[in-house]
Amino acid sequence: MSLLSVENLSVSIHGTEILRDVSLSVEAGQIVGVIGESGSGKSVTALSSVSLLPSAAVVAGSVKYQGEEMVGATEQRLRQVRGNDVSFIFQEPMTALNPLHTVGHQIAEPLRLHKGLSRAAARAEALAPGWSPPAG
Repeated sequence: MSLLSVENLSVSIHGTEILRDVSLSVEAGQIVGVIGESGSGKSVTALSSVSLLPSAAVVAGSVKYQGEEMVGATEQRLRQVRGNDVSFIFQEPMTALNPLHTVGHQIAEPLRLHKGLSRAAARAEALAPGWSPPAG
């Protein structure tokens, strides 16, 4: 079973198709990059995976995270996945990392919000040594 499986994902907004039949899978430990020209659908694909598109968006297809369907999932379930398991840092400089805060602070913030950790516990987890990308 894939960690993330996207099959035939399509998105329309106000009747205009903006994403058509995207399929991909990500295995545990795998690092995947999505590249393409501006406007090619990279952000829409990512945001669709946890239902972060505007309410006018109509999403068709399947997005499964750890075998669980995310398209049509309850808001409560999506909130559990967002920030705890799935997070994004987009390339857009005005909405990515805030230069007024340390990276550690910005990693700790969702840990506090989504896991209910204290400031000290979130900071300790954000600064914990030992993470490295998988070999391969």
